[in-house]
Amino acid sequence: MLTHSSEAKKRNNSGFHAKKILGEQVSVQYWQRKQEHVVYQSEVLKDKSPVLLFPKAFTAETTFVSESYCEQWRDQPVVVLDATWQQAKKMYRQSPWLQSLDVWSLPETLPEVLPGFRYQLRKGQAEGGCSTIEVIANVMAMLDEQDSARAMLRYFDLFQSDNNDPGK
Repeated sequence: MLTHSSEAKKRNNSGFHAKKILGEQVSVQYWQRKQEHVVYQSEVLKDKSPVLLFPKAFTAETTFVSESYCEQWRDQPVVVLDATWQQAKKMYRQSPWLQSLDVWSLPETLPEVLPGFRYQLRKGQAEGGCSTIEVIANVMAMLDEQDSARAMLRYFDLFQSDNNDPGK
């Protein structure tokens, strides 16, 4: 997970909860515009060629984009940007290294096991917007880890309901 520095400070950051749930399966690195290869500081990614999970609508024209998980990526780590959509697009646009990666985009039709996105913690989000934890859950579902994905979203629903309580 490549986290934007301002996102890491937010109380309602869902990427933090994905890390909390998945533990060692998730490595968190902080994005810095001038330090393109910060991701490779992670032992998990050392000597690997990661694939970037990112919407195809915002990718560079020369980037290979697939809506299905390619066999060639089987043992490769997936980089998820933990940021608002505005921040994520900026991270991608300012990072030639990110633009050089193959891109895996979630399909327009999500698996039925996880219908739709339900992020409610921030006002003014784009229609169909999703949180980092929802993206990770959908990736897990697409990789045949539906039970883990459902459990993660149940946790996220509880987190959201607790944080949307006006009495708090």
